[in-house]
Amino acid sequence: MEAWWVGLAPLNQMLYSVAIFFSILFLWQFLSALIGLGGSSDFDVAETGASELGPEVDDGFHESGIATFKLLSVRSVIAFGMLFGWASALYLESGLDLSAAGLRGIFWGTAGMALVAYFFYKVQRLTETGNLKLETCVGTDGEVYIDIPQNGAGQIRVIESGVVNYVSARSKGGNAIPNKTSVRVLKTLDMTTVEVEPTHS
Repeated sequence: MEAWWVGLAPLNQMLYSVAIFFSILFLWQFLSALIGLGGSSDFDVAETGASELGPEVDDGFHESGIATFKLLSVRSVIAFGMLFGWASALYLESGLDLSAAGLRGIFWGTAGMALVAYFFYKVQRLTETGNLKLETCVGTDGEVYIDIPQNGAGQIRVIESGVVNYVSARSKGGNAIPNKTSVRVLKTLDMTTVEVEPTHS
């Protein structure tokens, strides 16, 4: 092992060191998530405020939509560093030149970053939506997030089963309600949609 390491070029030693370092970090993050220690410690590059208590939070966790797929997180960046390091080092050792090995390393790193982001996105959804009940919204106040058009459906931000969620909503009487309007949930219309009316102070 020592002879193999000494025989490596300095660049390859550096790439293997990067790969091992990020592999240790990734293993720690992965195990933490599995045993529940990392549930709220992803430290996303774009911090969200979904845990705030109240629909006035501007950066809440989007239960549906691309905003939940947070590609740039510490975990996904660690995955990029790990796969980039391993792939670049192995390709370089196999005889490829630096540019070819680096491009292949970037490809594998990017693929790993996307897969890890998707994995933790699915875990987050399972954690936060598993026990949500739409009827718990009835009688509570929320805020229009996506405009409710006349006789159409929009989306509101409201507390559902104790967490901030984004729920399909129609207005009472079919009137249009613009974004940022405070509303009160009157009843459920189906399994995914509620009826609301503007609140007046």
